[in-house]
Amino acid sequence: MMTCLALLQALPTPDSVSTTHSAFLEYLEVLFVLAGVLLLAYALLRLGLPRMLGMTGTGNGPIQVVARQALEPRKTLYLVNVGSELFLLGTAESQVQYLTAIAPENAATILSTQSREPVKAKDYRQVMSWFQKAGKADC
Repeated sequence: MMTCLALLQALPTPDSVSTTHSAFLEYLEVLFVLAGVLLLAYALLRLGLPRMLGMTGTGNGPIQVVARQALEPRKTLYLVNVGSELFLLGTAESQVQYLTAIAPENAATILSTQSREPVKAKDYRQVMSWFQKAGKADC
């Protein structure tokens, strides 16, 4: 009789089985809640934040950024197409500086090059020579 009682006490009780099973379910529940919170944060940052700040995607408006070249951490060159004209703008910290207008013949070449493929490192010298030619034409 004592051995039967000892065996019954040694067998896992439904409470201990459910505790182990319950701990695993709680772990899965925490993982699913974490995944849900991460998805919600991604959706808010990706979709909600730009709308709240008034930033819109690349539209088909009259002003388009054709190319962007970072020079230093907070200094960037922008090639901007406004209507049929092309401008080179520079930004530093919180200021935007107009640098030059691109000549129409150079603008057509730059835009056709840009539409085929992005400007590569070897093409950078050629693009800069176009800017220099445009600067000399303005003088």
